[in-house]
Amino acid sequence: MNTLAQISAYLKQNNNYAIITHKNPDGDCLGCAKALCLALKNMGKNACVVLPNPQSPRHEFMWDNSLEEKSFTPQCALCVDVASISQMGNSFEETFQKLSESVCIDHHGTNSGFADLNYIDSKSAACGEIIYELLVEMGAQINEEIAKALLVAIADDTGSFQYSNTSAKTHEIVSQLYKIIPNPEPIMRALYGTHTIGEIDTLKEIIPSIEYHLEGKVCFMTANLEAIVNLGADPSNVDAWLGLPRSAVGVEVAAVFKIHSQNEVKVSFRSNDYVDVSALASKFGGGGHIRAAGATFFEDVNSAKEKILKELKKLV
Repeated sequence: MNTLAQISAYLKQNNNYAIITHKNPDGDCLGCAKALCLALKNMGKNACVVLPNPQSPRHEFMWDNSLEEKSFTPQCALCVDVASISQMGNSFEETFQKLSESVCIDHHGTNSGFADLNYIDSKSAACGEIIYELLVEMGAQINEEIAKALLVAIADDTGSFQYSNTSAKTHEIVSQLYKIIPNPEPIMRALYGTHTIGEIDTLKEIIPSIEYHLEGKVCFMTANLEAIVNLGADPSNVDAWLGLPRSAVGVEVAAVFKIHSQNEVKVSFRSNDYVDVSALASKFGGGGHIRAAGATFFEDVNSAKEKILKELKKLV
């Protein structure tokens, strides 16, 4: 693996970057992409963001579509918060493979280092922490807009600094961002104190599906995406409630089952204290973090639940 100094040197020496995010980008991914894109442009570089699919309505407040405009020929695929090539979706073939050079900056421990240059720090609570350190290493100016993007990134992946991945370093970086942002309250309210009508309607739809297993240590919640679309809501609205089943007293592991079709179910895992859900997800071809991970099952939802419960009996 490369050092942050080596990544910094490369970015300063070259000029044309396509910044690639993962599919269904979250706040960490979008915040990193925006901050890095703006910083590179401010340094006289050409940069644009490539999204495999549009950001969710939940993050529209912090996004600028002009970041996706490309009026140059990219040379380097710059991946942020992307743990594997499969997470790029169509961007892998349409962008990553077509460019002669590649860089990956990530904080997922499951990342194998698929780019030419890789900096992966699984100890960082959010990829946003790494991007902040990279910009400091590069001597880039962190203005208010960049600071806000980094705050979204770090706050989103730490659950507003509530998750166990939050560290002293997290707070040290955020304290520096607060010195640049006059009023961070609207950002935090948009992330954690506001819900769209679609999200509320989605919650009404999925609450009846909650079920408990293994003496209340496991909680499942199921979202039929077709039913949610029929409500007039966006399927991404489910993501606003991924942490809800884990919040029940006594629950160690929560799983949210998103039914895409009769034979495709995407599962988001969350844990509280001792179960490594990244290891659990890896048994089914997925991955992620110790306390937050996911996997896809190409079978019906009941079959997926049975397989997961069989593994959880060994863990809780």
